[in-house]
Amino acid sequence: MKKMAAAVIAGLVLSVCLSWAAGTGGIDTVRLAIGYIPHVQFTPLYVGIDKGFYRDEGIDLELNFGFQYDVFSLLAAGKIDIGLSDSDQLVISGSKGLGLQAIYQYYQKYPVTIVAKAGTATTPADLKGRRIGTPEMSGSSWIGLQLFLRKYALENAVQVEKIGYTQVPTLLSGKADAVVCFLNNEPVAMRAEGIAIRQWDVKDWSDMVGASFISSRAIITSREPVIARFVRATKKAMEFTVTHRDEAFQIALKNVGNVKKEDEPLFRLRLDATCELFASPQGYGALDAGRYTRSIAELVTLGLIPSAYPAENILRQF
Repeated sequence: MKKMAAAVIAGLVLSVCLSWAAGTGGIDTVRLAIGYIPHVQFTPLYVGIDKGFYRDEGIDLELNFGFQYDVFSLLAAGKIDIGLSDSDQLVISGSKGLGLQAIYQYYQKYPVTIVAKAGTATTPADLKGRRIGTPEMSGSSWIGLQLFLRKYALENAVQVEKIGYTQVPTLLSGKADAVVCFLNNEPVAMRAEGIAIRQWDVKDWSDMVGASFISSRAIITSREPVIARFVRATKKAMEFTVTHRDEAFQIALKNVGNVKKEDEPLFRLRLDATCELFASPQGYGALDAGRYTRSIAELVTLGLIPSAYPAENILRQF
């Protein structure tokens, strides 16, 4: 009888598992878009797929990269499930009532930095009357630059020019005296080349939020269990990336394209700089409502949104 009971119980468990699989097709596809090229800064995603963390959570993670992706429009239209994008842009979208919410914090620190050659400027004040190049006149680069100019009272004292994503050659050629960069990219490359630079990281004086994984209220409502599983798998992948850096890096190399052997040390330095942006006293992925509240206030001060609103409007804790 005991053996029969055990067999019945085992059969019921198997039946439940099969029912779950049948009801979901065995696994759920999650479409994730990133408005950038495959890069070592996205290593946790590659790790999560390679190590099976997403698959273990019943997720087939579909990564879509490209500058053509407008993550916020795609989310609003329901064409993707999740986007990885800048949280300052999420704050701006929240002021427009677009119904988008951060579900997991990727960068706990703001990654924008202003860089000058060491011989050009020692302090921000040395940039008065000089040219600063920025990739865009919008987005995080632009916001980071505005925070820098306000911090050092340079708002009307410099010439700002749009240079596209040509920061390193623009700086080295002298076409700009300083450039706006991401601290885990261009400055790492310049230092690796032995170029002496001065660097002012916005995170050192501003509490502006960094990039996060974002979805929409409609998608979260319809796919809440799936989104929760995505968050769990991403946290595992991020923890693995940080604690098993060498293995994670080898996984990344398989995903970022043709990296020359001589360039691998540079890409590893970029990964190390990226990992420094993940840490939080509340744990990986933690969404800090206080930081979002302060970021909202900063964007009001910069005139990028008309008024403050509750940070909870754009956050969904899992």
